[in-house]
Amino acid sequence: MKLFITGAGGFLGSAVRDCAVARGHEVSALVRKPTASDHPNLTYVDGDLRAPGAWTEALAGHDAVIHLAAAKSGDLATQFAGSVLSTEVLLTAMAAAQTLRLVHVSSFVVYDFDAVPSGATIDESTPLEDNPRSRDEYTQAKLLQERIVREWAATEHAPLTVLRPGAVWATDEHWDGGQAMSFGRLGLAVAPHAALKLTHVENCAEAIVLAAERPESIGTTLNIVDDNPPTAVEFSRALAAAGIEVPLPLPVPFVAFRALGSAIQYVNTRRFGGTAKVPGLFVPSKLDPRFKPFKYPNARAREVLHWNPRSLSTLLAEGSH
Repeated sequence: MKLFITGAGGFLGSAVRDCAVARGHEVSALVRKPTASDHPNLTYVDGDLRAPGAWTEALAGHDAVIHLAAAKSGDLATQFAGSVLSTEVLLTAMAAAQTLRLVHVSSFVVYDFDAVPSGATIDESTPLEDNPRSRDEYTQAKLLQERIVREWAATEHAPLTVLRPGAVWATDEHWDGGQAMSFGRLGLAVAPHAALKLTHVENCAEAIVLAAERPESIGTTLNIVDDNPPTAVEFSRALAAAGIEVPLPLPVPFVAFRALGSAIQYVNTRRFGGTAKVPGLFVPSKLDPRFKPFKYPNARAREVLHWNPRSLSTLLAEGSH
């Protein structure tokens, strides 16, 4: 296949690029700072999705676009420009080039975690967040981005697959072993025995490329989480056993930490009209997506994609980055 990959210079995007090339595909990798490629099946395309340019001409003739580009930090205006406006420009260019097959990489953040009780399952049928303003800028941008992708696909009759990865990790990007915050050698493990919605960057990249390859994925929405996701305690211990330095987890029950957040929110609302700047960790609507205990099945992705993610122990034994 001939694949056009946006965000190909990022953490996940570079893994998707390398996976696609390794699987024999011809790849055009859109990056802002292109370099010469030493692989015959890899071409770097210079461009910024926020504005049409020469990169739009390169879209023609591709079998599919894998869209990973998104802003992950900054204020709402910055993330809106990097995730939503850039996606609108891409979709317009795809329609003009008649390159309509799209694999869109969304995120778990779009779910309404408050609508699901603790201990229940988050899967593809879970409702989406209906109050985006209560969440962070990234959630607001990803919700709108996914909405415009779906509207475009319906209008253009375009074959669309939407993937929602969990927390993407690698040995050098390990989320402090799944802990909320660290204090030197110690870390705060909120809900220490709850599963983490983890997917290793190489497993996730493979799932994304498989979604482009397999016609069965067209019209589906798939959550991407690895098999048997570990708890924060298990994850920290596994990393430490592999020689990776992580903070020593101090366990804090989720219900206790959420009660503290609710109390802080109550005081903020009553005394300060909700204007006090409170860290997201102490805001229930922002705490729930990160640490509320849930089950994270991946059966649908495994079935549709014929995906067989490698285990945590295997990845750590291999020293995968």
